[in-house]
Amino acid sequence: MKVHGKSIKLGFNQKLALVFFITMTSALYKVYAQTHKKECDIPLNAEVSSLGNLSNDGKGTYYTGNDWVAIWLNPSRWPDQSFHICMNWPFNYFHTCDSASAPVVTGIRDSRTLVHHITNPILDSNRKELGDFTGPGGGNHLSLSRPLTSTVNSFTDMAIGSSLSPRLAEVRFSSTNGSEFYSVIFGDSSLFHQPNINGTGSTRPIVSRTSEHTWTISFPSGTIGRLWHLADKIPTSELYYYEGTIDITIQ
Repeated sequence: MKVHGKSIKLGFNQKLALVFFITMTSALYKVYAQTHKKECDIPLNAEVSSLGNLSNDGKGTYYTGNDWVAIWLNPSRWPDQSFHICMNWPFNYFHTCDSASAPVVTGIRDSRTLVHHITNPILDSNRKELGDFTGPGGGNHLSLSRPLTSTVNSFTDMAIGSSLSPRLAEVRFSSTNGSEFYSVIFGDSSLFHQPNINGTGSTRPIVSRTSEHTWTISFPSGTIGRLWHLADKIPTSELYYYEGTIDITIQ
């Protein structure tokens, strides 16, 4: 063995220690790489409630990679989001932090949607039922903040059996023909950095970790979101009740 150009003979114990050091270094690097890999773009499957203001489209489980649906923990495209579900993800144009093992997209674009029933306004003579937004094109994104709270960064940092309310949540959708755009905010501000909109008067959903690989995102009865109509030059907003659940599982 050479050190600074000089040959040094190692005894048996020294050689053994060197082999042990190299082996342990390699093992630790592999553990680090695996841990790092799990920190971003974790693909999920989702079961969405059939009743409530947020409901499924009647076509069963949503799978990341099927029919252009994407459901992620810690999406690298949105580093300030811990969870993101999208009905038409740009798989062909955006690479995840681990593109080599990213799901291969299959199926039919725009064949799945989330359904939003904006039918429960907070009682006020100036507010009205907006109806159902069904898609395709009618239901698009639902996202939660990262960090989730001041002490918990992401879903994978939650203790099994624990529950919390994230700092921010946002639901975005449009009319079926794509002419009207809406955002429902739960918390203080927009996760998508929309200017001049906020969640004043809203409440927040609840995230529960039910096992090592499963979580439930719940908008319990009585949850209030501030809905913004974004088609106007000056956005207008109203408060609505919003109820529903999403059960997610790591693929």
